[in-house]
Amino acid sequence: MIVVERLTKSFGDRRVLRGVDLTQARGETVVFIGPSGCGKSTFLRCLNQLETHDSGRITIGDLTLEGGRTVSREQQRELRLRAGMVFQQFHLFLHQTAVENVMEGPLHVLGKPRAEAEAIARDLLSKVGLAGHSDHLPSQLSGGQQQRVAIARALAMKPEVLLLDEPTSALDPELRDEVRQVLNQLADEGLTMLLVTHDMQLARQIADRVVFLDGGVIAEQGTPAEVFGAPRQARTREFLERVH
Repeated sequence: MIVVERLTKSFGDRRVLRGVDLTQARGETVVFIGPSGCGKSTFLRCLNQLETHDSGRITIGDLTLEGGRTVSREQQRELRLRAGMVFQQFHLFLHQTAVENVMEGPLHVLGKPRAEAEAIARDLLSKVGLAGHSDHLPSQLSGGQQQRVAIARALAMKPEVLLLDEPTSALDPELRDEVRQVLNQLADEGLTMLLVTHDMQLARQIADRVVFLDGGVIAEQGTPAEVFGAPRQARTREFLERVH
């Protein structure tokens, strides 16, 4: 489903990713953890081509992008249709209601008729527990509700994989459970997801595999029980002791 080979990325003289390899199966939920600045979000942004990788190869489904080569707009569009993105900040259109935000992609990117796009949007808002808030503006919603609208908006494009960059970190603690519950449901349904998070509770709850990234390389990976319960690397143990 996702194969990443020898991925590198630098910003000027600062080498952020130093040859990352990852294979992720369809239906698997992989959660990246690690200290701030270790390259987690950059890795995610390279997968979605919000950042272009310097070298290495990214394959999602049957689409492969080689580092160091120009990526056409058509390739970017194809990749982003396959890999939906949910950000730490919700990035909703403030002048549009929840249902209008979710309709945007099916209507203007996929070319669905308006009635069909609205039906898709309302179904997805119901799925994330917001059936009664479809006609509310973002300013009328809590942070947890806005993030659930953002998740519904990404799902409206029917992506093969959902990429999530710190989906709970902008939320008050009491609102995080709303988003965790939705992500748990999606994981149970077999949606392929790749998350970056500092939310260790979320990682424990939904991950099939936890990947510890440190200094731009994968230092350790395994099941939640293995990584959280019996980490093999001293650096992993040190990080987990600090965050706990």
